[in-house]
Amino acid sequence: MRIQVERFPVREDEEVHLAEPATGLDLLRALGLAPDAHILARSHTPIPLDEVLSDGDRIRLISVVSGGSA
Repeated sequence: MRIQVERFPVREDEEVHLAEPATGLDLLRALGLAPDAHILARSHTPIPLDEVLSDGDRIRLISVVSGGSA
């Protein structure tokens, strides 16, 4: 299946091909990204990593940034 991925905040789009069935976690693994550092959203609504994706989905991939000083 084909998933359209929009990376945020870099505003980069790409198409990822995954075997069905695939979840949000499968998508992150295919992209080589850490699950604890990203949020997935479909139609501006966050989805859990175990959510099953559908062919043609457009998923926004949001990088979580944290930091500060002690």
